[in-house]
Amino acid sequence: MRYVMRENTDGSDAVIQKIMTRFGFTRPFAAMLARRGLADDAAIESFLHPESQELADPFAFSDMDRAVSRIRRAIAEGERICVYGDYDTDGVCATAILFDALRTCGADAAYLLPSRFGEGYGLNNTAVDAMRADGVRLIVTVDNGISAHAEIDYAKTLGMDTVVTDHHRCHETLPNADAVVCASRIDQDPALHCLCGAAVAMLLAEGLGLRIGKYLPIAALATMADVVPLRAINRTIVKKGLPLIGMQPGLAALLDAAGVTEIAGEGVLSFILAPRINAAGRMGDATRAVRLLLTEDEGERQALAAELESENIRRRTEEQRILKEAEAQIKESEPRILVLRGTDWNTGVIGIVASRILERRHCPVLLFSEVNGVLVGSGRSVGSVDLFALLTRHRELLVRFGGHRLAAGATVAISAFETLRTALSDDLAERFPMGLPEEERVVEDTLTLSEITPAFARELGYLSPFGEENRAPLFAIEGTLSDVRTMGKDGSHIGAKLSSEGASVRIVSFGNGDRYPDWSAMRLARAYASIELGSYLGRPEVSVRTEALKAPIDGAVNDALSACIRSVRSGAPLPDAETLKLLPRVPEAEIRAMYRALLSRLRSGALRECLTDREQTALLPLLEIGVVRYENGRFFTESVQEKKQIQNALLYPVIVSGKI
Repeated sequence: MRYVMRENTDGSDAVIQKIMTRFGFTRPFAAMLARRGLADDAAIESFLHPESQELADPFAFSDMDRAVSRIRRAIAEGERICVYGDYDTDGVCATAILFDALRTCGADAAYLLPSRFGEGYGLNNTAVDAMRADGVRLIVTVDNGISAHAEIDYAKTLGMDTVVTDHHRCHETLPNADAVVCASRIDQDPALHCLCGAAVAMLLAEGLGLRIGKYLPIAALATMADVVPLRAINRTIVKKGLPLIGMQPGLAALLDAAGVTEIAGEGVLSFILAPRINAAGRMGDATRAVRLLLTEDEGERQALAAELESENIRRRTEEQRILKEAEAQIKESEPRILVLRGTDWNTGVIGIVASRILERRHCPVLLFSEVNGVLVGSGRSVGSVDLFALLTRHRELLVRFGGHRLAAGATVAISAFETLRTALSDDLAERFPMGLPEEERVVEDTLTLSEITPAFARELGYLSPFGEENRAPLFAIEGTLSDVRTMGKDGSHIGAKLSSEGASVRIVSFGNGDRYPDWSAMRLARAYASIELGSYLGRPEVSVRTEALKAPIDGAVNDALSACIRSVRSGAPLPDAETLKLLPRVPEAEIRAMYRALLSRLRSGALRECLTDREQTALLPLLEIGVVRYENGRFFTESVQEKKQIQNALLYPVIVSGKI
């Protein structure tokens, strides 16, 4: 993981002071807003209070007018309408929203969800036949349909029309439906591209003339569960919907079954509600979750909530089994992509397991399980690899596929599995010959311990909800480390005290208890941590959750690096021998590997990350021979015509062997 400093749009003292005076914010928070270019009062108010913003105009969607017209005609003529959904949280929520909206409009409506195990994702001819037998004349897809060209054509041969509502990526041509309302269409406002399927369904309900307040908590849940970017409209949906969660009867029953008595933040959507809604389709029939959201019978609600709680427990057990078996297949090399298969892996769970493996291995993961003579798979990806685009390049090897950049599903013939695995691996090896780029985490600022106050932590809450593309701000904090101890019954967590200039804070890192030997050996430390406000014995207390702990650059080493940079840039002689001795020594083989990695990162522009002392030292000879330049605290690539020999740099032998 690389830690990079946030770009400074306008962090000038004058702008920061203006924000502090106008809004009464602490200096660190005012500086955060200034760095984001938010100096105007209206822009700041809009950013800090997304709940005050209006949602998108439904008719900003291409084809929304056609969709509304066809649905209204079906209602007026008494045609039976079926909402065809999906078995994940987004699909379940979208189905519940649109089915309820159609009933409210007086439609003769039904809904149908495919089986994850018998049918798989998306519209299929068997489902089309079933809807035709039920008298359906109009199919409205939610959270699917954008890839169902053949199935929609088949429905037309049976006398049925189709309205597609979806958010997954469009292929080159749109399906031949009566209307295609899809968030990803390029011929409409780009602000719509980030919406999930349930949000599209909710805006269709508004297009039909309904008030959509009752649907906001369901759409907020789907938005968090589908890990779409939490910016613009999505941030507004979650901010508006979160306070209403307890007022949605089905969600309230599910919280009660899970033993949750307080909605503390958006985490309740991602970590409590979404897994339990998902468990319905992962472990059996997803319509149970739709019924939970729709039923007006209190007894049925409680029974369904208890059933989904039980299914979630069963899902966790299955997940651990598959994870153990999948990990056993992984070789200890550094793959660019992991493509694994099992014979009895639950296809409803393999997507979660793929996420767990990705967290540990930091590379794309595709897991497949044998179902009815083919391999059905689910994958997750890192930011540097567009999984949907990768599968698209090898579509000739796939029976079907769909999804988006970070998550996708695919079906492949058993006979083509090894060919697919090799093709995906070769593709990424060609595109990333030096290995996948490290994932980046943006560091908001470097804070002194005295700046970590309850007032500042309270202000950070304005930036929520946190999620994809709006992660909780991360800060660099340096100090002396002491009182290191493991925490929890099994010692799986770790905590310590960080002190500097008379101030101190407690830091904690969850799930990193195995780092105790590293932490306890440190005296000085740099913590990369998020900050939030909690309470202890009724008093506000700041919580500092540490993502990583590293040894900071020693002051003397930093001075030596600065002296070398000044000498090289000015053409002056190198610093004296005592200064050069402070530079870290890096063996030749290691330094060449480090050069390749650093240069690969430099090709995209400036190195913004918090470089280690060894990495900065490795760049000094490159700076000396003119391959890179240094300005305003950052390294940049230079356009070099002739070949340069690094061995000609005077600093090269100093760094490699200590020869001065």
